[in-house]
Amino acid sequence: MKPLRKFVPFVPRLLAIAALVIPAAAIAHAFPERSEPAVGATLASAPGTVKIWFNSDLEPLFDKLVVKDGAGAVVSRGNAKVDANHRSLLEVALAPLPPGTYHVYWHVSSKDGHHTEGDFRFTVSGH
Repeated sequence: MKPLRKFVPFVPRLLAIAALVIPAAAIAHAFPERSEPAVGATLASAPGTVKIWFNSDLEPLFDKLVVKDGAGAVVSRGNAKVDANHRSLLEVALAPLPPGTYHVYWHVSSKDGHHTEGDFRFTVSGH
């Protein structure tokens, strides 16, 4: 029991250091702040692009944004690009979309090299 008493005064310091380090590690990842179309949106007409804004600048060489239709066919045109003036914006053009549900898949790297990925759906109702 006595050897443990030597470490007790250091516990508050270790907890304080952990409280500072853990949030800093979480901030290093790029996470979506908003998108157009919005996650789960139902739209009367098809969008021409999908845009996702992230909470940090992106590394353009490693970012992907692909949109697929309900059958799994790719409907995005070309490669996704990071906007030169807004380095936290990733976008991709779309082919003309008929009514249906579409699935957006994204994979990004923040400037410090951390990777995140995710997906969401939106629907074009046609009316």
